[in-house]
Amino acid sequence: MIKYFFILLFFLNTCQASDIINITFLGTGTPRPNIDKLGPSILLKYQNDEILFDVGRGTTLRLEQLNNNYTKIDNIFISHMHFDHIVGLADFWLTSSLWQKKTNTNIYGPKGIKKFCSQIKKLYEKDLEYRYENNSYNQLNCLYHQDVKKYNNLLSITSFKNDHGHVDNSYGFKINFGNKKIIYSGDTTYSKNVINNSKNADILIHEVISVSKKIYDNNKKLRKVVNSHTNVSQLIQILNICKPKLTILNHALLFGVNEQSVLTRIAKEYNGKVIFAKDFMSVDLGEEINIFNTGK
Repeated sequence: MIKYFFILLFFLNTCQASDIINITFLGTGTPRPNIDKLGPSILLKYQNDEILFDVGRGTTLRLEQLNNNYTKIDNIFISHMHFDHIVGLADFWLTSSLWQKKTNTNIYGPKGIKKFCSQIKKLYEKDLEYRYENNSYNQLNCLYHQDVKKYNNLLSITSFKNDHGHVDNSYGFKINFGNKKIIYSGDTTYSKNVINNSKNADILIHEVISVSKKIYDNNKKLRKVVNSHTNVSQLIQILNICKPKLTILNHALLFGVNEQSVLTRIAKEYNGKVIFAKDFMSVDLGEEINIFNTGK
């Protein structure tokens, strides 16, 4: 059963029950600047642990708006190296250090993540020298995805390759929580690997792209972008195969169309529950699915 609760977010993210896992959408946007949809980032909470998936533009600001002081976020999973998914990493690391986060931060990412982390450290070496003595700031420990499989006895996070067109090392994530499953597709077009992992998921977080015919016909560059993402027809095929209990559309690239038109089209060929993600939207997964702060 899926239930909606339309109350302020500040009162919803305190659940510590061992049989509930929470995901909060910090940012649901794309590379296009949008104050209402900041860069892609999802916060997963289980008991006292907090995990980030992608760190897009404004992630630290959204955490501040939630009164999150960063101290419990020790693990971050990066889906791929496009700037809109990683541009907030330096901000998170430097701000959490300044806010006296004592524990180090583990970054799990694709090929290139170790070099990226070393470059961040190099870029800000003067700032670090001015502010800290004896490297007394939290360190970035950067690892490849294959270096991690399980988070703890109940919660496991597994990466899998998707198909993001020209991007060789792009990943989605499977989050197993007891007998529950959450899938984060990452940026991808139609992918058999995403489908195989998503079958009968409790929650499928999937990207989507939709472009009006006029814009599509008159924008050559955008046509190339479309080929790297999941159009609505492809999405409908995926949903009819996987049959998730709840589908949340995230990182929506919409050009000349709106969310309602996309949902209306999906509903004609798929009868499952589909919604669009909103910044600050929060979902509890336990025996049932409860959705908070949908912005309705």
